[in-house]
Amino acid sequence: MENYKLVHAIIKIAVENGIRYIEDNPKRGVRNLLDLGEYFASGRFQKVFFELAHEILNNEGSCYYDIIENLVKNTNHRNLTVYGMNIGYNSLTYGANIIREHEKKHGYNVPWTIVFAFEEKNDKHLTGDEILNIINSGKKIGIYSYMILLGKNNIWDILYDVFDKNDDCAFTLFIDPDIINEETVKKINIASNICIFVSIDNLDSSNDDMVEKFNIMRKYKCLYGGYYYYDDSNAENITNGMIACELLSLNLNFAIFIRKTGCSEEVADDICDYILRTRTKINSPVFLIDFYGDYARIDRIISVEPCFLSINSYGQICVSNITNETEYNIRCASLENILDHTMPRVKYI
Repeated sequence: MENYKLVHAIIKIAVENGIRYIEDNPKRGVRNLLDLGEYFASGRFQKVFFELAHEILNNEGSCYYDIIENLVKNTNHRNLTVYGMNIGYNSLTYGANIIREHEKKHGYNVPWTIVFAFEEKNDKHLTGDEILNIINSGKKIGIYSYMILLGKNNIWDILYDVFDKNDDCAFTLFIDPDIINEETVKKINIASNICIFVSIDNLDSSNDDMVEKFNIMRKYKCLYGGYYYYDDSNAENITNGMIACELLSLNLNFAIFIRKTGCSEEVADDICDYILRTRTKINSPVFLIDFYGDYARIDRIISVEPCFLSINSYGQICVSNITNETEYNIRCASLENILDHTMPRVKYI
């Protein structure tokens, strides 16, 4: 733990200095920060990431320089530092090492992040204390990253305490634009360990309203992007560049795409491949992420096999995707017991 605190403190200072340097000299600042990250990289995930990053940024005309410059100039630097450190170091470095040790000792896979699928409102919703207990259990086995799908379910009063008591975790929130207003964003902005993705499913019909919502987020220098549900009926909007153009019109550089239930495997594979190409081969001005595909890609680096796990609003455990319910409920069994019964067995032991 003492070594963790020392390394964390050193990297944090370097990241803070690096962010300030990027403001003045984006290209050189980014390369210096990459060199520093590569120096500290020890795990498999970090080595893969920095090798790819160097390959991409060798192109002086890479849109990534513009994306990073825009991010640094328009986002609260404390938010960038804390969320970035929590996901990059606490989750994918320090936490990943704990995960692998736990897997070797107990024989089952551990996901690098837990998804809370809280879009459904109900009278049996998990309480703040129950969510805190799940996160405490998760951190003990190396899980420092949590995704929370909220949609229109406005439960900020519960979540503020969760964010505050877990300032070493990275929380990625998915919310509907309807719950964005000046008062809510002011409250959100108090937490530095969150990144917010706002639904862009209705871009065509409510663009003026969306602009207003994102302007509020921008005003308070939040770390934010958009997310979009896709299936066979609208996947073409992603591959033909329409969504990317809409995102740029809103001054957004990040988007997460989530496969809907019923989407064909063929379309899902095509979208996953396309998104990967936009990050490695296509010089895209928007950084695209595939919710399930990239979740699994990170899992394969840390745990060899993908092992998706989500918990819905009344505690039911889902595996493979957010709708595939199992017989287990987090209110009736411990997280470790559930993982032991639902996760793939570790093959690298």
